[in-house]
Amino acid sequence: MRRIMIMVSLLALIAGIAFPVFSQEMTADEIVRKAEDIMRGSSNVGVMSMHIVNPNWERTLDMKYWEKGKERSLVKITAPAKEAGTVSLKVDNNMWNYLPSVEKVIKIPPSMMMQSWMGSDFTNDDLVRESSIVDDYDPALLGTETLDQGEAYVLELIARPEAPVVWGKINIYIRTEDFAPLRYEYYDEEGEMIRVMYMSEIKKIAGRSYPTIWTMEPVKEEGKKTIITVHEINFDVPVDDNIFNLSDLKRGIVPE
Repeated sequence: MRRIMIMVSLLALIAGIAFPVFSQEMTADEIVRKAEDIMRGSSNVGVMSMHIVNPNWERTLDMKYWEKGKERSLVKITAPAKEAGTVSLKVDNNMWNYLPSVEKVIKIPPSMMMQSWMGSDFTNDDLVRESSIVDDYDPALLGTETLDQGEAYVLELIARPEAPVVWGKINIYIRTEDFAPLRYEYYDEEGEMIRVMYMSEIKKIAGRSYPTIWTMEPVKEEGKKTIITVHEINFDVPVDDNIFNLSDLKRGIVPE
């Protein structure tokens, strides 16, 4: 009996090493939600730029965006002049693009959700589906890992069987000291990593540790990447519901 008790004690000690104390303090779901809360308020208004790098060309888009809750967002390109006034509107899981050159609103069908957004390494789906990451995936805390920006929780999110999502699995690295998201790894349904998004230049904004540079790199396409730089962001500010008005967009009325 004494030998059995010693074995049980050893197993308990090993389990304690494999699953450190933090796993008892916070669940995986709570950690993911903390990171999500950093990236979103009840409403956001911001200014950002998107620098797209390909082996043979580069270009930069300047943009302004509005977001209200998880359901509504609007991104307007402000430069260069050729694309200025182009708008992407999201309401719930629906998305439309307004193209000022032809004065038309085009609904993005499900078959086009994985296509590139404005030639970047971000997809139309990124704009619509990112809001459901907490609802559509089951998170598990794998442990911690030390990255250049500090110690990070490593979480594995597996898509729920009924969830209408593209990625079979997403691994997220979240800094332990302040829950700032540091890295997202996206895997297809076969378990192959397709792309990685690195979050950097973390700044204190409205009490949040907010990454202001997001770099998306496709794993198998050498020399390609897209860098989003958030120049300005304001959380929990009043946002007029009319900004997300599809009827206005169809009449060419674009928010200033």
